[in-house]
Amino acid sequence: MDAGLVVLDQDRCVVSLNAAAARILGRAAADLLGARLHDLHPPGSRAKVDLLLAAAHDPQAPATATSMTVALPGRIMVIKATGLAHGGAALTALMLFQIDRRRPAEPAPPADGGAAPLVKLPVTTRHGVTLLDPADAVYVQANGHYTTVHTADGAFFCALPLSELEARLDGRQFVRAHRGYLVNLRHARAIDRSDGRAAFVMATPGAPRVPVSRGRIDTLKKLLAL
Repeated sequence: MDAGLVVLDQDRCVVSLNAAAARILGRAAADLLGARLHDLHPPGSRAKVDLLLAAAHDPQAPATATSMTVALPGRIMVIKATGLAHGGAALTALMLFQIDRRRPAEPAPPADGGAAPLVKLPVTTRHGVTLLDPADAVYVQANGHYTTVHTADGAFFCALPLSELEARLDGRQFVRAHRGYLVNLRHARAIDRSDGRAAFVMATPGAPRVPVSRGRIDTLKKLLAL
Protein backbone atom coordinates (compact mmCIF):
# COMPACT_ATOMS: atom_id res chain seq x y z
CA MET A 1 0.00 0.00 0.00
CA ASP A 2 1.27 3.45 -0.94
CA ALA A 3 1.81 5.22 2.39
CA GLY A 4 2.14 8.99 2.61
CA LEU A 5 4.21 10.57 5.38
CA VAL A 6 3.93 14.16 6.63
CA VAL A 7 6.08 15.54 9.48
CA LEU A 8 4.88 18.50 11.55
CA ASP A 9 6.99 20.69 13.82
CA GLN A 10 5.89 21.72 17.32
CA ASP A 11 3.93 24.63 15.80
CA ARG A 12 2.02 22.12 13.65
CA CYS A 13 3.57 23.32 10.41
CA VAL A 14 4.57 20.92 7.65
CA VAL A 15 8.36 20.53 7.61
CA SER A 16 8.66 17.44 5.42
CA LEU A 17 6.57 15.05 3.34
CA ASN A 18 7.18 12.29 0.87
CA ALA A 19 5.99 12.02 -2.74
CA ALA A 20 3.20 9.62 -1.80
CA ALA A 21 1.71 12.20 0.58
CA ALA A 22 1.71 14.83 -2.17
CA ARG A 23 -0.07 12.38 -4.51
CA ILE A 24 -2.68 11.42 -1.91
CA LEU A 25 -3.32 15.03 -0.94
CA GLY A 26 -3.37 16.13 -4.57
CA ARG A 27 -1.10 19.11 -4.04
CA ALA A 28 2.50 19.89 -4.92
CA ALA A 29 4.98 19.56 -2.08
CA ALA A 30 6.03 23.19 -2.51
CA ASP A 31 2.47 24.28 -1.65
CA LEU A 32 2.40 22.21 1.53
CA LEU A 33 5.83 22.87 3.04
CA GLY A 34 5.57 25.50 5.77
CA ALA A 35 1.77 25.44 5.82
CA ARG A 36 -0.02 25.11 9.16
CA LEU A 37 -2.09 21.97 9.42
CA HIS A 38 -5.14 23.99 10.52
CA ASP A 39 -5.02 26.01 7.30
CA LEU A 40 -5.37 22.77 5.29
CA HIS A 41 -8.68 21.87 6.97
CA PRO A 42 -12.06 23.63 6.99
CA PRO A 43 -13.02 25.33 10.29
CA GLY A 44 -15.60 22.68 11.12
CA SER A 45 -13.02 19.88 11.29
CA ARG A 46 -10.22 21.72 13.13
CA ALA A 47 -11.38 20.65 16.60
CA LYS A 48 -11.14 17.02 15.52
CA VAL A 49 -7.62 17.65 14.20
CA ASP A 50 -6.64 19.14 17.59
CA LEU A 51 -7.85 16.00 19.37
CA LEU A 52 -5.93 13.80 16.93
CA LEU A 53 -2.65 15.67 17.47
CA ALA A 54 -3.08 15.70 21.24
CA ALA A 55 -3.69 11.94 21.29
CA ALA A 56 -0.58 11.37 19.16
CA HIS A 57 1.59 12.52 22.08
CA ASP A 58 -0.38 10.65 24.76
CA PRO A 59 1.12 7.14 25.29
CA GLN A 60 -2.14 6.02 26.94
CA ALA A 61 -4.38 7.06 24.03
CA PRO A 62 -6.21 4.19 22.28
CA ALA A 63 -5.55 3.49 18.61
CA THR A 64 -8.95 4.92 17.63
CA ALA A 65 -8.02 8.31 19.13
CA THR A 66 -4.87 8.60 17.01
CA SER A 67 -6.63 7.80 13.73
CA MET A 68 -8.98 9.87 11.61
CA THR A 69 -10.79 9.25 8.34
CA VAL A 70 -11.57 11.88 5.74
CA ALA A 71 -14.25 11.14 3.16
CA LEU A 72 -13.27 12.44 -0.29
CA PRO A 73 -15.04 12.01 -3.65
CA GLY A 74 -14.65 8.35 -4.63
CA ARG A 75 -12.15 7.55 -1.89
CA ILE A 76 -11.44 7.57 1.84
CA MET A 77 -8.21 8.83 3.40
CA VAL A 78 -7.12 7.33 6.72
CA ILE A 79 -4.73 9.41 8.83
CA LYS A 80 -2.65 7.86 11.63
CA ALA A 81 -0.80 10.29 13.93
CA THR A 82 2.31 9.43 15.96
CA GLY A 83 4.30 11.67 18.29
CA LEU A 84 8.08 11.93 17.83
CA ALA A 85 10.82 13.43 20.00
CA HIS A 86 13.75 15.03 18.15
CA GLY A 87 16.34 17.24 19.79
CA GLY A 88 13.98 18.25 22.55
CA ALA A 89 11.23 19.22 20.10
CA ALA A 90 7.87 17.47 19.93
CA LEU A 91 7.32 16.51 16.30
CA THR A 92 4.29 14.72 14.85
CA ALA A 93 4.30 12.19 12.01
CA LEU A 94 1.10 11.74 10.00
CA MET A 95 0.82 8.53 7.99
CA LEU A 96 -1.70 8.73 5.15
CA PHE A 97 -3.44 5.77 3.52
CA GLN A 98 -5.90 6.01 0.66
CA ILE A 99 -8.78 3.57 0.22
CA ASP A 100 -10.69 3.65 -3.05
CA ARG A 101 -14.42 3.28 -2.50
CA ARG A 102 -14.64 1.16 -5.62
CA ARG A 103 -11.85 -0.84 -7.24
CA PRO A 104 -12.07 -2.54 -10.63
CA ALA A 105 -11.47 -5.92 -8.95
CA GLU A 106 -14.53 -5.55 -6.72
CA PRO A 107 -17.68 -7.41 -7.75
CA ALA A 108 -20.43 -5.37 -9.36
CA PRO A 109 -23.41 -4.47 -7.16
CA PRO A 110 -26.35 -6.90 -7.30
CA ALA A 111 -28.83 -6.39 -10.15
CA ASP A 112 -31.53 -5.38 -7.65
CA GLY A 113 -29.52 -2.29 -6.71
CA GLY A 114 -28.48 -3.57 -3.26
CA ALA A 115 -24.99 -3.13 -1.83
CA ALA A 116 -22.33 -5.69 -2.73
CA PRO A 117 -21.53 -8.15 0.11
CA LEU A 118 -18.41 -7.43 2.14
CA VAL A 119 -15.71 -10.06 1.71
CA LYS A 120 -13.31 -8.27 4.08
CA LEU A 121 -13.71 -5.64 6.80
CA PRO A 122 -11.31 -2.67 6.39
CA VAL A 123 -10.06 -1.70 9.86
CA THR A 124 -7.28 0.60 11.04
CA THR A 125 -4.38 -0.74 13.11
CA ARG A 126 -1.05 0.76 14.16
CA HIS A 127 0.39 -0.62 10.90
CA GLY A 128 -2.25 1.02 8.70
CA VAL A 129 -5.36 -0.45 7.11
CA THR A 130 -5.88 -4.18 7.65
CA LEU A 131 -8.44 -6.34 5.86
CA LEU A 132 -10.15 -8.39 8.56
CA ASP A 133 -12.06 -11.62 7.97
CA PRO A 134 -15.68 -10.86 8.98
CA ALA A 135 -15.79 -14.22 10.79
CA ASP A 136 -13.25 -12.80 13.29
CA ALA A 137 -15.58 -9.96 14.27
CA VAL A 138 -17.28 -10.83 17.58
CA TYR A 139 -19.54 -7.77 17.50
CA VAL A 140 -19.60 -4.33 15.92
CA GLN A 141 -20.40 -1.16 17.86
CA ALA A 142 -21.54 2.18 16.42
CA ASN A 143 -19.03 4.99 16.96
CA GLY A 144 -20.65 8.17 15.65
CA HIS A 145 -20.61 7.97 11.85
CA TYR A 146 -18.08 5.14 12.08
CA THR A 147 -17.83 1.81 13.92
CA THR A 148 -15.58 -0.16 16.25
CA VAL A 149 -15.06 -3.83 15.36
CA HIS A 150 -14.47 -5.98 18.45
CA THR A 151 -12.47 -9.19 18.00
CA ALA A 152 -10.82 -11.69 20.34
CA ASP A 153 -7.56 -9.77 19.73
CA GLY A 154 -8.89 -6.29 20.48
CA ALA A 155 -11.02 -3.45 19.10
CA PHE A 156 -10.35 -1.77 15.76
CA PHE A 157 -11.63 1.39 14.08
CA CYS A 158 -13.70 0.97 10.89
CA ALA A 159 -14.67 3.86 8.62
CA LEU A 160 -17.95 2.23 7.53
CA PRO A 161 -21.19 3.11 9.39
CA LEU A 162 -23.20 0.45 11.20
CA SER A 163 -26.10 0.69 8.73
CA GLU A 164 -23.81 -0.13 5.79
CA LEU A 165 -22.20 -3.04 7.63
CA GLU A 166 -25.65 -4.43 8.47
CA ALA A 167 -26.63 -4.25 4.78
CA ARG A 168 -23.42 -5.80 3.45
CA LEU A 169 -22.54 -8.49 6.02
CA ASP A 170 -24.18 -11.93 5.96
CA GLY A 171 -27.57 -11.48 7.66
CA ARG A 172 -27.61 -15.14 8.72
CA GLN A 173 -24.51 -14.51 10.80
CA PHE A 174 -24.66 -10.81 11.78
CA VAL A 175 -27.86 -9.54 13.39
CA ARG A 176 -28.85 -6.13 14.74
CA ALA A 177 -29.26 -6.77 18.45
CA HIS A 178 -29.56 -3.09 19.31
CA ARG A 179 -29.58 0.17 17.40
CA GLY A 180 -25.90 0.57 18.25
CA TYR A 181 -24.72 -3.05 17.88
CA LEU A 182 -24.35 -5.85 15.35
CA VAL A 183 -23.60 -9.24 16.90
CA ASN A 184 -21.92 -12.20 15.21
CA LEU A 185 -24.06 -15.17 16.25
CA ARG A 186 -21.15 -17.55 15.65
CA HIS A 187 -19.47 -16.05 18.73
CA ALA A 188 -22.60 -15.86 20.91
CA ARG A 189 -22.48 -18.23 23.90
CA ALA A 190 -25.73 -17.40 25.68
CA ILE A 191 -28.53 -14.88 26.20
CA ASP A 192 -28.60 -13.58 29.75
CA ARG A 193 -31.55 -11.80 31.42
CA SER A 194 -30.33 -11.85 35.02
CA ASP A 195 -30.60 -8.07 35.45
CA GLY A 196 -33.99 -7.79 33.74
CA ARG A 197 -32.41 -6.75 30.45
CA ALA A 198 -31.51 -9.16 27.68
CA ALA A 199 -27.90 -9.34 26.50
CA PHE A 200 -25.79 -11.68 24.40
CA VAL A 201 -22.86 -13.17 26.29
CA MET A 202 -20.01 -13.62 23.83
CA ALA A 203 -17.62 -16.60 23.82
CA THR A 204 -14.42 -14.56 23.89
CA PRO A 205 -12.02 -13.53 26.69
CA GLY A 206 -13.83 -11.51 29.33
CA ALA A 207 -17.24 -12.76 28.13
CA PRO A 208 -18.34 -9.32 26.86
CA ARG A 209 -22.08 -8.59 26.88
CA VAL A 210 -23.90 -7.09 23.90
CA PRO A 211 -27.25 -5.47 24.80
CA VAL A 212 -30.45 -6.60 23.11
CA SER A 213 -33.16 -3.96 22.75
CA ARG A 214 -36.71 -4.86 23.75
CA GLY A 215 -38.01 -4.22 20.24
CA ARG A 216 -35.70 -6.88 18.78
CA ILE A 217 -36.20 -9.69 21.30
CA ASP A 218 -39.09 -11.34 19.41
CA THR A 219 -37.19 -11.28 16.10
CA LEU A 220 -34.11 -12.81 17.71
CA LYS A 221 -36.18 -15.50 19.43
CA LYS A 222 -37.59 -16.58 16.07
CA LEU A 223 -34.17 -16.51 14.47
CA LEU A 224 -32.68 -18.66 17.23
CA ALA A 225 -35.76 -20.92 17.59
CA LEU A 226 -36.23 -19.94 21.24
